Amino acid sequence: MILIGEKLNSSIPSALEALQARDEQAVTELIRRQAQAGADYLDVNTAICGDQELDRMLWALELVQKNCSCGIMIDSTDPAVMAQAAKAVQGRPLIFNSATVTDRFEPVTQLTLEYGAGIVGMPIDDQGLPTSLEDKCAKIDRLVAKLRQAGIPDGQIYVDVLVEALATDGESARKTVDAVAYVAKTYPEVRTVCGLSNISFGLPRRKLINSAFLAAALYAGLSAAILDPASPSLRDTLAAARVVAGQDDYCMDYIT
Repeated sequence: MILIGEKLNSSIPSALEALQARDEQAVTELIRRQAQAGADYLDVNTAICGDQELDRMLWALELVQKNCSCGIMIDSTDPAVMAQAAKAVQGRPLIFNSATVTDRFEPVTQLTLEYGAGIVGMPIDDQGLPTSLEDKCAKIDRLVAKLRQAGIPDGQIYVDVLVEALATDGESARKTVDAVAYVAKTYPEVRTVCGLSNISFGLPRRKLINSAFLAAALYAGLSAAILDPASPSLRDTLAAARVVAGQDDYCMDYIT
């Protein structure tokens, strides 16, 4: 599984405070902690910094490149910010997060082709979010077809399976896991990704829910997750779940 560190996201109050204040020590600590915990990519999102989004994005990217060797997920709803951010990244794997089947689809796919990057596609169209598992799968079909038509290889596509909070929809985890399984079966080379901690929003002892959901989603075929790689409970769950899913030969990673 591809681990994408979630902590450099301006939707997290402590990260927002550090980004707005240009607190180099705090942001560097977030970078190093996630890299040392095994993150393959770091998600960088400065959207909530408002009109300072681009400035803070470029500043954060400079710190990431100074302090770790992780790939970078450029996370923005503004293709212009994505384009400027991509120019600032040197010699790192890139993922653009995200494209929807709406007006920003074309500029984000063009950036993906230009940089040979990965692209996170969200099954959201002009009718909005999917309302059922069947609707989600139909929107995924449309999304993948459009990304293929744009010239993006399946191996560079990450379908965001849209994790919704269990506190507001008790079926959300089951539907999400079923969507992961659908993509794994229908599009074997296409990857799936999710914002893992969304599942537990509003609930107590969130780590328990996150761990249970991670195990189920990984077994169903989840390819990547945006999470806290430094969480001991998630690291333990990931090691055990990979054994159960048959992804750890002779259980050697687990034993180690």
